[in-house]
Amino acid sequence: MRRLAFALALASSSLVIAASGLAGCQSTERADAPPSAAEAAAEAAAAADATAEPDVDSGVDPRDQYTLAHAIASARSAVEDREGALARTRSAWIGRRYRWEMAFVPALCGAAGSCVVMPFDHQRDPEHPIRQGWLPQLELSDDERGALREACEGKARCVLELSGTLSQFELSSTRPTSLKLSGVQLHGSRAATPSESWVLSVRPPAARAEPRTPDPRAEERVRASIVAGLG
Repeated sequence: MRRLAFALALASSSLVIAASGLAGCQSTERADAPPSAAEAAAEAAAAADATAEPDVDSGVDPRDQYTLAHAIASARSAVEDREGALARTRSAWIGRRYRWEMAFVPALCGAAGSCVVMPFDHQRDPEHPIRQGWLPQLELSDDERGALREACEGKARCVLELSGTLSQFELSSTRPTSLKLSGVQLHGSRAATPSESWVLSVRPPAARAEPRTPDPRAEERVRASIVAGLG
């Protein structure tokens, strides 16, 4: 009887050990399971944003506003954890200094009140139109406002090269995207070329059709509607 009891106890112990080992293997397999395609894409985009290094000499982040627009679009398209993707995108961009070309519209930057600029040349890549309406707000002194207006005198459509720190960045699924650039510096100005469209998003031309030229009258109507909205 003693031998039988010992054998039964030994068999029970072996079963417990085997069951524990099997559970451990299953737990390890679940922990090591590859992430979903959406999670992998979001993590890759966040990693790419986070690894962008400022220019050593100027301290300016080399990414432009078009890269930011694509990052926002990618985060908004996340199927899983969209708020998390938006938060990671915001974290990867806020607090850094950028140097961008943007269009200056006098009616959008008066002597007082908000001063915003048009960030996108919609003809830059007409095959991939930007469907975002955010306008960077510039934090300026009265003298700096005057300097921008002076730099654009005599230019029907003026493009400014500005640098600034992204000090405020609202990015969520419930509120409109908004940006503010602080410590703004003017580096140059030029007249917009006929092939550029800083106000309108022009559809890509049909096959074998002549490229469309932006309609100045249509742009004026868009400017007027923007001014009315800001008022």
